[in-house]
Amino acid sequence: MKKLFTSIAFLTSYAVCGQEIFGGTGSILSNGGQETIFNAAVTGLPAKIDSTFGLTELTLSLTHPDVSELHIVLKSPWGTEVDITGALTLKGSNFTSTIFNSGTPQSITTATAPYTGTFRPVGYFGRFNTGKSPNGTWKLEVKDFVVANTGSVTSWSLKFGPNPPKPVTLKSSNLPLVILNTNNQKLSDEDIVVTLGIIDNGSNRNNISDPWNNYNGKASVHIRGSSSKMFEKNNMKVELKDKSGVIDVEASLLGMPAESDWVLTAFYNDKSLLRNPLTHHLFSKMDRYSPRFRYVELIMNDEYYGIYMLMEQPKRGDNRVDISKLTPLDNSFPQITGGYIVQINRSDDPGWYSLHPGISNNGAKFYYQYNYPKDNEITTQQKDYIKAVLDSFETVMASPNFADSKTGYHKFINEGSFIDFMIINELSKNVDAYKLSTYLYKENIVDGGKIHIGPTWDYDLAWHNSNFGNAWNELYWQYEQNNTEYPIPTWWTTFMKNQAFKDRLFCRYHTLRKSTLSNNKIYEFIDATVALLQEAQVRNFKQFPLLGTYIYGNPQGPQQEMTYAKEIQDLKDWVFKRSEWLDKNVPGFCQDVSVAELNNSNLTMLAYPNPFSEQLHLSYRLNDNHRDVTIEVHSVTGAIALKPVKAEHVAGDHTATIDCSSLPAGTYILQLNVDGNRYHRKLVKAGVR
Repeated sequence: MKKLFTSIAFLTSYAVCGQEIFGGTGSILSNGGQETIFNAAVTGLPAKIDSTFGLTELTLSLTHPDVSELHIVLKSPWGTEVDITGALTLKGSNFTSTIFNSGTPQSITTATAPYTGTFRPVGYFGRFNTGKSPNGTWKLEVKDFVVANTGSVTSWSLKFGPNPPKPVTLKSSNLPLVILNTNNQKLSDEDIVVTLGIIDNGSNRNNISDPWNNYNGKASVHIRGSSSKMFEKNNMKVELKDKSGVIDVEASLLGMPAESDWVLTAFYNDKSLLRNPLTHHLFSKMDRYSPRFRYVELIMNDEYYGIYMLMEQPKRGDNRVDISKLTPLDNSFPQITGGYIVQINRSDDPGWYSLHPGISNNGAKFYYQYNYPKDNEITTQQKDYIKAVLDSFETVMASPNFADSKTGYHKFINEGSFIDFMIINELSKNVDAYKLSTYLYKENIVDGGKIHIGPTWDYDLAWHNSNFGNAWNELYWQYEQNNTEYPIPTWWTTFMKNQAFKDRLFCRYHTLRKSTLSNNKIYEFIDATVALLQEAQVRNFKQFPLLGTYIYGNPQGPQQEMTYAKEIQDLKDWVFKRSEWLDKNVPGFCQDVSVAELNNSNLTMLAYPNPFSEQLHLSYRLNDNHRDVTIEVHSVTGAIALKPVKAEHVAGDHTATIDCSSLPAGTYILQLNVDGNRYHRKLVKAGVR
């Protein structure tokens, strides 16, 4: 722990170049997920390092038989941490006099062991050169994730000198600005109270010096996520607080409905910066609730943190998951019937394991977490009730009569929500689909009592952004994936044994492919988002130089010449190939329309399923705006069987859902009235089997 002067030649170099080198301690590494911290004492440097004189290089020699098991971070005396190697990114043995320099084109993730030479670290050394004092203890933190192998740091040193990497500064943006001050507290899994400000000047530019005009107050913040916690740019859960920092307050942020619970999503391993927004946008266009969001740029503790997405946290509420409120006093029928929200996820929060195994080789079960009511608020009676409901649903899905119109799964679930959820997960080929971050909510019996699936959540490893779980491959079904740790519920394979379910899936998928899920509509959203982010993405990838760098999960592999434009093109190319496979492989058929008609842009009307049971869907296209559009259901004698429904009358593609639960089995005529013109379909409501 002393300044390192190795030779007279070095002193001469120092005199000419104005550089100083400081060596750090070394020893054997701890393993099994533990960190080993190595210190370097830096003294005698100027009172601050900045864009004229600052940290330029880290040199490291380390022995380890498999460096993919290591995660190496450099930490400054004031707490800024820069990722050196990434986690689970490298291969081979040892670092041998490896030099890390942010000005070097080649990323360490594109190199090969023993990594002798000069490479760009995963993070950016300019984050250190922000005007703070370099004097003090710098730390090299090495985490070894595996117990089996051991290694050691033999030497490491820091070089300070002229022409260092410059810090990224933000003066103004076309995006709203979020300013977060932790008041010298470190972000962690535990809540800390912070100062939060938001600047939003609408169509005008947002200057860092502008008043905090959208929000100015307190909030509690903690790091959220699982594997993403190892990234240097964290996802955060944000809860708005009053001046005391204790009581929740609701506020409308960036035009979204007022609430207290929000999320800041970091896009660290998603270099397109839009996989989550794309999913939420499409699901909402499918007439399902999906969290609202706005792109922002974040400044935390006066440091630029790049592009984030400020978005709604799924929760019960009129403007979020709209189910009945449940209190600790609601322990008897009918109040106890809902609403509830649970999440299929990891077992690190309170909940229970499924009654039946999921898709795995070892009989593993999946796990439900309590979400609403929260685990510290839900009563024992309510726990027993929601578990019993899901146990019963699982039991029915495991029975030979699972598809019976009266006693089968229709008794428990809103089938349309499951079909739409399957469509968005298969189109995006989300590696976590069905088994993690999967929300379910149950209505109160007064509102129908059905189980719905959704909203969408955590799609950073979707849309060709995962190199495991077969998710990189545009072929095949994601719901069939076998996983022994986090198994997918067998519901999905069971659904696909039912011809009626497949027919409804087929009709819904091909209807959406003509409009909301067409390639052109998806590309339109991507292009509009890229245009919105064009300015900010340059700053973002300067501060976090991830383009061309392999980050855990990326299927594309390290590509030294990768650009943001190439990332976007990769996404578009994959969407084309994935949708092309689904177009040919979604099973089923519509009884009153052919596949060719479904793909015909001149199709006026499509009613499905046929036969139907409790719900009937009508998709129709209007080429122009109209004054009056209504939907009627008639008996075969011409009598009106259901109250006419007012429908969308503006030009475009529309889908209406009609509640037919009160109709007896039989034959009906569905009639679409458009300004006096009538369009018909003959339909059958199935009887009891």
